[in-house]
Amino acid sequence: MRSRAQPGWHWLLVSLALGSSFAASPAGARAQQEPKPAAKPPARTSSELHDDPLSLLLQQATAAINKNDFNAALEPLQKYLAERAEDPYAHFELGYAYSGLKRWEDAKTEFTRALALDPKMAAAYQNLGLVLMESDPGAAADAFRRAAELQPAESRPRFLAGTALERAGKLAEAMEQYRAALALAPKDFDSNLAIGKGLLRMDKPGEAENYFREAVSVRGDSQAARLGVANALLAQKHYDAAAGALAEYLKLNPSDRAARMDRVSALTAANHLDDALAELDLAENGSAPTAETLKTRGNIYSRQQQWHQANDALTRALTSSPKDADVLLWLGHVKIELHDYASAIPLLAQAYDADRNSPDALRELVNALFLNGDYGPTLGAMDRLAKLEELQPSSWFVRAICYDKLSHKAEAVAAYQKFLELDQGKNDTQDFQARHRLIALQNELAHEPKRKNK
Repeated sequence: MRSRAQPGWHWLLVSLALGSSFAASPAGARAQQEPKPAAKPPARTSSELHDDPLSLLLQQATAAINKNDFNAALEPLQKYLAERAEDPYAHFELGYAYSGLKRWEDAKTEFTRALALDPKMAAAYQNLGLVLMESDPGAAADAFRRAAELQPAESRPRFLAGTALERAGKLAEAMEQYRAALALAPKDFDSNLAIGKGLLRMDKPGEAENYFREAVSVRGDSQAARLGVANALLAQKHYDAAAGALAEYLKLNPSDRAARMDRVSALTAANHLDDALAELDLAENGSAPTAETLKTRGNIYSRQQQWHQANDALTRALTSSPKDADVLLWLGHVKIELHDYASAIPLLAQAYDADRNSPDALRELVNALFLNGDYGPTLGAMDRLAKLEELQPSSWFVRAICYDKLSHKAEAVAAYQKFLELDQGKNDTQDFQARHRLIALQNELAHEPKRKNK
């Protein structure tokens, strides 16, 4: 599972400034597409402007901002404020123009001045929060919370406060703000998506899935929401459902190779191996196979017991990634299946050397050594394996055969007896062989002293 990059919050402020025209609403917000930060305080009436001798400067600035010509708005606003520095509206306008020009420090200064003159200007708190989001997310969260206090029925300031807190590393506090926003707007796409992502980070994929699905119900074409559903299902190991969710996501973003490889893994885990190979073909389409895709292909072929195809894919993967312990282990096992024990031994020895605390490679190495007739090294490898895990009855049977082949009769007798004690007759063939050899070896041992005394 991977997180997708989000647009920078500076960009959000610019998109605000570059959006639609201002609306003279009581809250001073503009009509716009999500994201929905505040934009402007109420526009002044024509009578107010007529009675104001400096009104022409404000009219020029407003006209320029409405055309997104932020440079043209600076001079009339600066001239106006030189005469009337106590006007919070003009400071907000100037901050707004600076934000459109990406002059973030200047914008911060003007929004702060506007708030010093009018502490109840919610739009200024909201835009100040956007300006601070990159440089000081903690302070941005405080600004958004002040905006929320001034707009108790608005969900957006609470969502933005959550975003700022999350960026400040305060996920628990962020989730409180996201939930508060969702309580005000239960179908809000962004709040559902943010809560889903937060719950996934908190290792609560089952809960996260519900919020991601709610986000999908609001906006079915959202790549982030579709991918969120898939990641939540993968985290729950619901591989069939995850494969289906990833298929829906890939319809929206077919070039996401990482997601396609995730779908290969989900299909493999669900044992849909032919489908996994078909998806892997799509992942490799138009590009040369990588060590990752070759490794994955070799794993799938191994699960299908197509040993020659697995051998080819894993051999190519090992060329590109010669120290990959998984490839060494898997290829070693494939070599055993192909009865190429001599080639399997060095591969499995390398895999074991890469991680001496894992019994997997050592277990396979025991098999390869034994099948290759290297009975002394087999016993040495089994001694190391016994330090990592309790030996199974079958291991004691192999151990007994090794001692038997090396003519260590007393040790072979003890190993056969241990096998019979642990196995309790569960393996008829091995049980018969062990009992037969045990009688023979005990008889030989009983007669050895007599031969020595003659």
